[in-house]
Amino acid sequence: MASEPLSLRRLLIRQSVVVAVIVLVLSIAISFLSSGPDAFTQMGWAVLLSAGIGAFTLWQGGRRVRQGFIDGTNPGFALVPVLRETWPKADWAALDDYAARLEALGFRKLGEFTPDKAVPAVRGVAVLLSDPKETMIVELQHFERLGPTPLLGDEHFEVRIAIGSVVGGRIRVMVSDRPVFPGFYVARCETGVYASYPGRPIFDLLDKHRRLVEFVTERTGKALDAGYTLPRYVMLEREKQAEVRARLEGMSPAAVIAEFDAFAANPKSSYAGDSARLKALPARDWRELDAAAMDGAATTAPKAASTPEDLALRQRMEGGASWFYWIAGLSLVNTVTGAIGSSWGFVIGLGFTQVEAGWALSLGSVGLFALLGWLARKPSIAAFWIGIVLFGLDTLIFLVAGDWVGVAFHGLALYFLWTGLKAAREMKKLAARSATGLEITA
Repeated sequence: MASEPLSLRRLLIRQSVVVAVIVLVLSIAISFLSSGPDAFTQMGWAVLLSAGIGAFTLWQGGRRVRQGFIDGTNPGFALVPVLRETWPKADWAALDDYAARLEALGFRKLGEFTPDKAVPAVRGVAVLLSDPKETMIVELQHFERLGPTPLLGDEHFEVRIAIGSVVGGRIRVMVSDRPVFPGFYVARCETGVYASYPGRPIFDLLDKHRRLVEFVTERTGKALDAGYTLPRYVMLEREKQAEVRARLEGMSPAAVIAEFDAFAANPKSSYAGDSARLKALPARDWRELDAAAMDGAATTAPKAASTPEDLALRQRMEGGASWFYWIAGLSLVNTVTGAIGSSWGFVIGLGFTQVEAGWALSLGSVGLFALLGWLARKPSIAAFWIGIVLFGLDTLIFLVAGDWVGVAFHGLALYFLWTGLKAAREMKKLAARSATGLEITA
């Protein structure tokens, strides 16, 4: 029986339901401990609140998915030469065999490289070669698994071949034996034409690529570009990454998830930008790209190359910053329940909103913590410090009242806020220490 296609929407809904149930159970338990049997008369608020938190979790999960795709782009793309001894798991024998076959046809080896920015849980190395007329660049790729990769199949980690050319100075045409995963489709370039032929031998792929290039030149009325060099390859990749990032930033989380799920339910082996748009694109001379690379940008790695460690720091920072939103949201609930005369509330919320502070001051404090959460994600170290100090002072209210459960939960929130602060400080330090990367050498 065929396996059910992966659905990000179902995964996020399942996660939000689990969170809502956990919050409901904890709310009932805390209310019962504080109010005894009378707590059951207030269960309507517990149900409503758990549903609200579940909805918030769903919204936040969608934002994380969208941001993950955005963070995966690399407008400052560069190639970094590799040393073989630092890649012991790479199948160098297979890569050398493919390279030898191409060199027998007159292809020229350009070098062995890795991108300056690693994808979470995966790193890759590629041997790049150019044909005698410099109309195509062949990538012999091998990826290593660094962690769990639930969105990638095992075949992703075999040696793969990608053959790329440029038509009209703008349209990227590529043929590969690499399977197309939903994430690849979401992060596609809309000024490109891509076709996948898993299992095809390298000479068959070369023929498929030639036929696809002929098809694109015929349909667009643009010529195949010669002089496709390594620096131009880098500049075109930067353009692609910037284009993909701009498109993703213009999409809502729901749209990104819907696009992913639609492809997962109905996979494709090829895709291309709108044919009318590709035809209408003005042809471009290589000199425009060369002018952009005059300062050496095409041959050096950017200063802020992101690594899996960078991404892990960002996740910890954003995880800490999200606690500001939880504090603000739960404090708002406490303010509302207190205004209608209920003694039921959440201990993670601000104690300040539960001591007759008045609507204006209570709502002002809720808004302040929401603002601190937004600023902390940039990241802002000052926002983290202000929030930690204010929430630490708020903890004193529970301490004076002898509410040890409240003190414990405030301590937990302060711990995660402190974790986010440390990650933000480390991100700032890494950004300050970043230096120019290595040059591309043929």
